[in-house]
Amino acid sequence: MLHNHIYNLTDLTIQQNIEDTYGAVVACVATNRNIMEGIRQQPMTLSFFSIILVVDGEQQYTVNGNLLTLQMNDLIVTLPHQTLNFISCSQEVTSVHLLIDSTYFNDTINMDDRLRESLPFELFTTMPVFHLGESKAVEFYALFQQIQKTISQPHLYKNEMIKYLIHVSQLFLTEQVYGDNVNTHDLKHKENIFKIFIHLAARNFRKERQVRFYADNLNITPTYLSRVVKELSGNTVYGYLSNFLYNEICMLLKTTDMTMIEISEELNFNDQSAFTNFFKQKAGMTPLAYRKGKASLY
Repeated sequence: MLHNHIYNLTDLTIQQNIEDTYGAVVACVATNRNIMEGIRQQPMTLSFFSIILVVDGEQQYTVNGNLLTLQMNDLIVTLPHQTLNFISCSQEVTSVHLLIDSTYFNDTINMDDRLRESLPFELFTTMPVFHLGESKAVEFYALFQQIQKTISQPHLYKNEMIKYLIHVSQLFLTEQVYGDNVNTHDLKHKENIFKIFIHLAARNFRKERQVRFYADNLNITPTYLSRVVKELSGNTVYGYLSNFLYNEICMLLKTTDMTMIEISEELNFNDQSAFTNFFKQKAGMTPLAYRKGKASLY
């Protein structure tokens, strides 16, 4: 008689040697036929959420004893304490599996009142197969890759970005049931990006003033970062960096005896001329005139 073991996320990642894991709360697994055949075993009861997208080919599972056949662009969600058993797959099959600890999943939902009320857990218990169109399948696959990339690379705000991306995945699931008219907190996600950008800018503006640097640190495109910053603040990425830079120059001119060359080098200008031109555009006077004017006030 087969004994059904209950697996938490840590158990599974250790047993299957899954590398793309974030603590004990999120894991990403991309599979092919060889990998799937290697995990064929007795049924497993999972204590976490599993979101499975078939990218190509066909897979068969039983979930709580019910047979499910998944084909290309099909997606399912298994809930904690459902029993999952892999049955078979086609030769060319590939799939991606996003695994999320149940407490982490629920904590992320609880950040968003509207999402908590609308995420259809009751529907998921019936194990529906979501037949995604190609564009939606590509969207989820790109989201999976972004989570995988964020997990695998050093990141100052890794926790915030992973939580944000899991939140996006929850919105994605809700949209499959209710359609694209679900207006949950997309604004909240943008606000998180904006807040993290401001933190990054305040720490790095002295050396880094290219949009790509900040976009790369947020694992988003420069175009999307520029759009979010403009949409939420009315200002631009360069506008914020310029303001940080100008305020820093003013502080150095007022409170230190650093020369213009020293300030220029400290703030990573190409040369003193570029430094002077930048300051004149912001202040309407040269840095030296600004320093003399401030000195005369005391």
